[in-house]
Amino acid sequence: MAMSGRFSAGVATGGNVVLSLILLAEPFLFVVASAFIMVTPAGAAFAASVPHLGHAATAAEDGVASSSCASNSTHCAWIDGDGKISFEGMGEARKNMTRYLWDNIMPYDQPIASTLGFDRRALEHDVPTTVDDVGGNHESVSRVLEERSAVDGLSNGIVNQTLFYSLKAKELYPWTDAIPRSVYLEYVVPYAVVNEPRTDHRTLLFDALKDTLKKYERKPDGQEKAQNPESQIKEVVKLINTRLWSLVGRTDKPIAFEAGQTPLIYDPLSVIAYGHSSCTGLAVLLVSALRSVGIPARMAGTPAWHGKPKEGNHSWVEVFVPNASGGRWIFLEPTPGIAEGDEEKVDADNLDRDPCKRWFCKGDRFGGRTKVYATRYSKDGAPAHYPMAWSTTDDKGVPGEDRSEFYNGICGQCK
Repeated sequence: MAMSGRFSAGVATGGNVVLSLILLAEPFLFVVASAFIMVTPAGAAFAASVPHLGHAATAAEDGVASSSCASNSTHCAWIDGDGKISFEGMGEARKNMTRYLWDNIMPYDQPIASTLGFDRRALEHDVPTTVDDVGGNHESVSRVLEERSAVDGLSNGIVNQTLFYSLKAKELYPWTDAIPRSVYLEYVVPYAVVNEPRTDHRTLLFDALKDTLKKYERKPDGQEKAQNPESQIKEVVKLINTRLWSLVGRTDKPIAFEAGQTPLIYDPLSVIAYGHSSCTGLAVLLVSALRSVGIPARMAGTPAWHGKPKEGNHSWVEVFVPNASGGRWIFLEPTPGIAEGDEEKVDADNLDRDPCKRWFCKGDRFGGRTKVYATRYSKDGAPAHYPMAWSTTDDKGVPGEDRSEFYNGICGQCK
């Protein structure tokens, strides 16, 4: 498809930045608003403006080219809370991600914060800390990026790896620029979902999916085919739910479902090592895999059908999908057991499926009595906690969101 375009950029002396970009193509009109692309049929109306880039000065200081309108190896493009677009250098983004993780750290992780990779001295005092034995100043968890690493990698931790791949996903995958900054921070950056054992799974999952998602990566010349981020995320989610289980499973033996495994086997690396898990472990693994490639995801579930623990519990996954009005959470179930070569034979669950087609989304399981929650990471503003059916105490360490009204409204009508 042939395209013609015009790009202009200017920086006023007061720091205000004005960007304009027009790309015309038939039969579609592509309107690029700094960080993401909306695709609308010809004749449909869509307007977007970038009156001010709040982090323009930071972007310039970090060497970001003023003509760039998407995330790359030097900077992140963000959609802020007011809907405006801002740029942030990778170093600043990493520091702010670290601060977010630290400010909302779960109680399970506080005693092992240093082992995870948090620099408590710098974070607790909120000032740069001079580290004479390794040289240089640092304000974030990124001790691995100091002038010299400590012996045997003792200055590293899984938080560092998580941050690295959270930023790498921004660099590689175009859909990440359609995700609001607040959503990306809470549902991509965290290294854990609930109270599962903390492991360095982000590296493994990112690498396992990289070849499968190669065609979706940004092209070096910026000429990748524009696609509606909503459609792209839906396509990628189904692909991951189809391929994940064989990619990280054993040869000819994909990850499979096996009941009664939580809390024995429910962190991603344990699920991969054993080759099976119950619904909670499978949900945690799928959430972690989606996050590894920059797709916001969280676990949802009920601790007890009809409020009765003896009737059992269930866990599944919600994915944030951006759209013209902002975005929404859509749910699906992990579809384990798909072996390599059988992808075309099995229709993995996806975000476009009729909710009533899922076995648990039925009126006899909902209808007002079943409570459903979704996991969160932010402490502030979390209206609830996530009740973990496998916990023997009233554990309120995982922030949550009550989704009962949504699911009882949707699934309560299904037969």
